[in-house]
Amino acid sequence: MQQCQTCTKEVGPDMFFCAWCQEYLGTAGAGKKANIFTRWFAFVIDPGIAICAWLIPTFLFATVSPKLASIFAILFPLGYVIWFLSLLGKGLTPGKLVMGLRVVDQRNGDIPGFGKMFLREIVGRFLSGLFFGLGYFWSLFDKNAQAWHDKLAGTVVIKKAQAQYASRASA
Repeated sequence: MQQCQTCTKEVGPDMFFCAWCQEYLGTAGAGKKANIFTRWFAFVIDPGIAICAWLIPTFLFATVSPKLASIFAILFPLGYVIWFLSLLGKGLTPGKLVMGLRVVDQRNGDIPGFGKMFLREIVGRFLSGLFFGLGYFWSLFDKNAQAWHDKLAGTVVIKKAQAQYASRASA
């Protein structure tokens, strides 16, 4: 049996989060288990951010110059894909960044890296969506709140600790 460093209660084997305080066990102070609703909202706003960031400037540019709007409408998706892929290497998506979530390696809390995140976000999310989204609902019943795409990549989603926000705000 392992012991939670935050609340000092015993935690069962093969647990990545304390059942009592929801603290991530891999790295002390990294954060707590992200709840399903926060994860879902981050997933939903991912395309929303892309669409709004594309449509609003495109329409604004169209009032000034249709040619400028066309150039933006073509180049923005390329820039967005590059930004999205750079976030994957940090264990983030745009929605997770906004919601204060991060994907970490389930065992040690390290950033999973681009390869694991690509597997999780592209291949794994497709698999989770099969069979009426059963892979997403799996996280409701899993003791570590892992959906199929998390299990495939060996990751968990944490809500970053408040100390990380404070240090970023003071910098």
